[in-house]
Amino acid sequence: MALSGSITTNEKEGRSITLSWTATSQSVANNTTSLSWTLKGSGSYTGWVMSGAFKAVINGTTVYTSDDRIQLRADQEIASGTMTIAHNADGTKSFSLSCEAGIYTYAVSATASATHTLNTIPRASSVSAANATMGSATTITITRASSSFTHTLSYAFGSTTGTIVTKTTSTSVSWTPAVSLAAQIPNAVSGACTITCDTYNGSTKIGSKTCTLTLTVPTSVKPTITSLTAARVDGTVPTSWGIYVQSKSKATLTINGAAGAQGSTISAYSISGGGFSSTASSFTTGFLSSSGTITFTAKVTDSRGRTSDAATVSITVVAYAAPSFTSYLSQRALSDGTVNDDGTYVRGLVKYSYASCSSKNTVTRSTYYKKSTDTSWTNANKSFSSNTAFTFGGGNISTESSYDVKYILTDAFTTVSIVDTVSTAGVVMDFKSGGKGLAVGKVSETDETFEVAESWDVKVYGMLLAQYILQNGSGLWYGTCSTAAATVAKVVTCSNFVLKTGAAIAVKFTYTNTAASPTLNVNSTGDIAIMSYGTTAVPTYAWKAGQIVLFVYNGTNWMGITFSHATTTYYGVTKLSSSTSSTSTVLAATASAVKAAYDRSSWDSITLTNALAIAYGGTGATTAAAARANLGISVTSLYNGTLTTGSTTFSKSYNFFIIIGQPSSSSSRCAIVIPSSVITTSAVSYQFADESYYYSFNLSYSGTTVTLAYKGRSSSGQILRVFGVN
Repeated sequence: MALSGSITTNEKEGRSITLSWTATSQSVANNTTSLSWTLKGSGSYTGWVMSGAFKAVINGTTVYTSDDRIQLRADQEIASGTMTIAHNADGTKSFSLSCEAGIYTYAVSATASATHTLNTIPRASSVSAANATMGSATTITITRASSSFTHTLSYAFGSTTGTIVTKTTSTSVSWTPAVSLAAQIPNAVSGACTITCDTYNGSTKIGSKTCTLTLTVPTSVKPTITSLTAARVDGTVPTSWGIYVQSKSKATLTINGAAGAQGSTISAYSISGGGFSSTASSFTTGFLSSSGTITFTAKVTDSRGRTSDAATVSITVVAYAAPSFTSYLSQRALSDGTVNDDGTYVRGLVKYSYASCSSKNTVTRSTYYKKSTDTSWTNANKSFSSNTAFTFGGGNISTESSYDVKYILTDAFTTVSIVDTVSTAGVVMDFKSGGKGLAVGKVSETDETFEVAESWDVKVYGMLLAQYILQNGSGLWYGTCSTAAATVAKVVTCSNFVLKTGAAIAVKFTYTNTAASPTLNVNSTGDIAIMSYGTTAVPTYAWKAGQIVLFVYNGTNWMGITFSHATTTYYGVTKLSSSTSSTSTVLAATASAVKAAYDRSSWDSITLTNALAIAYGGTGATTAAAARANLGISVTSLYNGTLTTGSTTFSKSYNFFIIIGQPSSSSSRCAIVIPSSVITTSAVSYQFADESYYYSFNLSYSGTTVTLAYKGRSSSGQILRVFGVN
């Protein structure tokens, strides 16, 4: 491109002519260039040479012609002038020019021609725009070549188009993309928008240019939920109660009015609360295990990945626990309820509790009795109130027999009972009728048996029998320990305990143990080390909070006998299993079982319960198909048949190819993996072969097509399958 130029003819007798031009101006508005031109003599001869038949042509227009002959010297002007050249619509222009003359002769003897290109005149204005959020303004900037130009701006987003402004003279235009444009990208939060700027000179459109910006869906555009509702599932709760009851009621939670925004659709649901969760739009909980106010929360996610505001619903669950006995006492009595060891009535005193369930629940109380030796019960037809004495038996409680008494509590859901014993009449000593039984403090009931009343005790060598048995090491002591978990010295409370070799004590621990090498101090007998075996101290977490552990004193240390079952937190006893498929937390696979699991000849039958994430070296999947998808691997069948001779073609647009064939029978079947990058435009040979036979073929490509062509074989070899892998 240039703003000046020239052409010179060949010389004749040392003389030539030169046509030169210079652009004097360019009109952006009119898309034209004005230039001046000069035709003059040139050449190496310093004198004059007779010349004529002059002609100059610029852009197809003859600007000068003359048959007059003159004495033409070098640099002598023949003619000059001006002209205007119109450019193409895009502002470009190339034009032809030529000149000729009859130098020294009358006939034309010198000529020249060429095509020159003018500088391009700017035409369509350029346009740019900043990325924007739908619903918020962005600025579109126009860079124009002429102040007289006007511009029409339009947009295209997805399948929708629109006009922003028409024939504006402004070079900066504010535009607010409508939020409704989000409907064009229901599965994304942003998309590309094209702005087109049409440039006009007056009413003439002189060109168009475009720019692209990113439109983002505002965060306020997200899915919505009308409500989350809860409906009672009464189960065994009487419908008339109209309440949720702990451990007896369920709740059905339903998301109502879930909707996407601006074209999005709902892709996922979430409901959680009360220890339950679900990914369905409606689900029924299990039995509600807690009481009080339970709040459930629901959210939905749309196809853009946006999550709705939470919708909540709260329910009130009334506390419930099965009826229970706090205490009970059954005694022989007279008819008026006065306690009497020889009474033929029973005086009962029962203390109990039950859940009223907001005064909806009631409890029914009943009483039964029978001789301890009988199997059938007699209904006393006697109800009772908590902690209020009552009398029953109707005078039928024989002083010669012991009786079992059963108290029963029944509410709307549960029946519980407790059995107590009423002894025979109270006597100092009694011989059983027939003289074969003896009892102290009660009536004798059993032959060849020495009985002692439950309310009586026995002393041996000045000590109660139970204490004597424990002190002489043939019994089991019981103690409690409330020492903090991290404290090494565990203090055990156990009245009258005597430390001696062989002493055994069952200790109930309030807390677990987190101290290394703990000691045990029973009844101020000193801090004595606790060992699990030999001289190996028990580890931390050897017992759980609330656990009873048996210890035996070996004369030096306390030896722990019963620790907890091992878990991922606690040390303890663990049963070994020869199976590796168990999910039990108290079983451990044997070494041989683990070895057998990994020394498999085939892994085809392995089923993964949980996928190993790609970040940890896995595939993030539990099936081969899902693994390929997660890793971005796809396999396409390109040929399926029997290719013995001839050829087949397939696309080269794969990373590599798997070719399956056989040199002879199916027992020799094998596969070749060939990267796409090694296939060339020249045929390259490959073959399947065994000890005796072969099948060979050529691979080459042309354009985007691969050709697999039979080359030779020595038996019944063939190609069976071709797969493309990306």
